[in-house]
Amino acid sequence: MRILQVSSARNLGGGETHVLELVEALRGRGHDVLVAGRPSGPLTPQIKLPFLNSADIYSAFRLRQFLRTGNVDIVHAHVARDYTLVAAAAWGLRAKVVFTRHLLYPIRAHAFYRRVNGWIAPTTQILGTLSALRPRESTVIPNWVNLEKFCHRPHALHGPVNLGLLGQISPHKGHDDALATMRLLGGDYRLLIAGKGEESYVTALKLKARDLPVEFLGFVSLPEFFEMVDVLLVPSWEEPFGIVLLEAMASGLPVIATAAGGPLDIIHSGTDGILVPPRNPEALAGGVRTLTQASVRNQVIERARRRVEEEFDIRKIVPRVEAFYKRVLEQL
Repeated sequence: MRILQVSSARNLGGGETHVLELVEALRGRGHDVLVAGRPSGPLTPQIKLPFLNSADIYSAFRLRQFLRTGNVDIVHAHVARDYTLVAAAAWGLRAKVVFTRHLLYPIRAHAFYRRVNGWIAPTTQILGTLSALRPRESTVIPNWVNLEKFCHRPHALHGPVNLGLLGQISPHKGHDDALATMRLLGGDYRLLIAGKGEESYVTALKLKARDLPVEFLGFVSLPEFFEMVDVLLVPSWEEPFGIVLLEAMASGLPVIATAAGGPLDIIHSGTDGILVPPRNPEALAGGVRTLTQASVRNQVIERARRRVEEEFDIRKIVPRVEAFYKRVLEQL
């Protein structure tokens, strides 16, 4: 197949890494894969477009020119603001259009979506938000983890026990709930917060944490952070997927997440991690105490790695994307 991946991303993040790994894996499986993106973007695209906004007529025209002459079988867009542009560019042409929907809130219907041949959702909950569109084809294909990048290296508990939050620092990520949890746990625990956020919120959070054993680390590398932390907390009020859960589980770091959104599809609570209700510091504290019991912790770590290997290994997921492309190509 000749496949065009489209992403107007400006910076390299989890979604962009997802596209780059998909491109590499599909090329490894013998497909001719090209990328359309911003000239200064993180994807080193072969087709460079400005992507000014979702109604950028110039970018749509340029993309249409390529699709008309480039003998493309599949054009696959990953960013919501690119959907209408890609659908318009492909209107009336032979290329089949596939969109991946990464967001949990319902998508607004658009007339151009009649041109879409297939939708991919990383979780069952996201798939449910697409039902109003009445898609021709749709499927759940989860995000993945590249196990070659995340070695299984469990480690003994630190003293005090280090709890970790990683990623965007903002209210909906549950940082306030984590601070409340620290007040319940007492002095045998320390909270390490990595990531960045709006300055005013981070300042307010630091003020709330001034009498607690909490450290704000800023940017850290994943391997370094996973070695520092004994339990990863993902207390988001709602999480579309939660790729950091897979990365931690693959690395031998036990995880606690809220039972809202993506974690419901990733974790079997009590088996390979723990799920707790959102905005519930008492439940979060209970989960932490459970995962610091040696017998429970060791079992969860081993089961989590097996689950990632069996269900979320990139080598097993990309063939499912490839099979969906082939299914879409069979449409009349």
